Amino acid sequence: MALTLVLHEATRTGAPRVGGLIAGELAKVEDLKVIVMKDGPLVPWLADLVGAERLIVCQPEEFSHHVPFEKRLDRASALLAEWPTDLVYVNSLAASIFVLAANSLNRRTVIHVHEKAAEIYKLFRHNVAKIEAMTVADGVVLAAEELAFDILEVFGRIPARLLAFGIAIEIEAVKIASAKKVRPAKNALNRALRPGERPLIGMCGHASPRKGSDIFFATAAAMPDHDFLWIGGWDPDEAIENTAYDSFLTKKLPNLYVTGVVDNPYGYIGKLDIFFLSSREDPNPLVLAEAVALQIPILCFSKTTAVSDRLGRTAIFCYGTPNVLDAVRILKACTPAAIRTEAFRGLADASIGAFDLDTKMKDVMELILMIRADKTDSAADERAEVLA
Repeated sequence: MALTLVLHEATRTGAPRVGGLIAGELAKVEDLKVIVMKDGPLVPWLADLVGAERLIVCQPEEFSHHVPFEKRLDRASALLAEWPTDLVYVNSLAASIFVLAANSLNRRTVIHVHEKAAEIYKLFRHNVAKIEAMTVADGVVLAAEELAFDILEVFGRIPARLLAFGIAIEIEAVKIASAKKVRPAKNALNRALRPGERPLIGMCGHASPRKGSDIFFATAAAMPDHDFLWIGGWDPDEAIENTAYDSFLTKKLPNLYVTGVVDNPYGYIGKLDIFFLSSREDPNPLVLAEAVALQIPILCFSKTTAVSDRLGRTAIFCYGTPNVLDAVRILKACTPAAIRTEAFRGLADASIGAFDLDTKMKDVMELILMIRADKTDSAADERAEVLA
């Protein structure tokens, strides 16, 4: 069978990485085509996964929100028309214009939702998504089970074909990458991090209010006896929304280190004593599964939608929204003598299987088969009506 998968961008963030992993698995069993609406650093990786001949990367201006929506819809329809695939897998509501385009071509669609309600409304305001997308979609895949409530709040309906996908990673690949050498992270004084006796607390992502970079910074400022490591974009060239950057430059905390954008975050995550998910909103936190795979204890908050039901005894959960007071209280209680024991770190082992990509892809393929069967049944019903 033939299938088209659409990514809204090719950044190193969670949603595109999940979409790429799914694309790689689908390419093994489907005549797959992949459309990337916005170029980015994941494109070479995608080309290796699915084959460069199966990949089309759109020009930056083609799907800019400044272009009239109808013109973007025409372009999406034209791209789908080039490949006669029967089903379109749209990885993110940010790419949901392809759901509408596929519907106009009478093709079945699956939409993978990574966004919570606030982000969906933002897509509406920027004319990136339309409320009709969920009406015409044949199936939905959820980055976190709780997102079903966000979809119902915003769209008022949800397709009957529903799969709670959650987080998926390539466990062995993460473990192998964590053993590779990485460049030293540095603080605002340009001094390199040297992990040792002091507890090392880390977070991974592009620094922004959504990722809680200000919370992470304030926690580091309140805990001078601990070292803190931000893995990912931090300065304005890499993370334009980082509201903590000015304080980083002026206060020059000696215990806060940053890596900048890196290709291998796992070499840093594997050295942490605790992974602190400071995000205010993160429905698809792949880094949590990656931390679990590396036996790194986790601190996160319930209102982040941190896939709490999947982490078992691996994580330390605090009720409510991320905040400095609770983070400091909990981290101070986590002594190195306790958190560095094999018994404590080994608590992650029972949860690792819940994030296995192979297992989750069986569920995705079953969903696709059911949607294709729905189309066959509908066509048979239509023929029966004509004959009658």
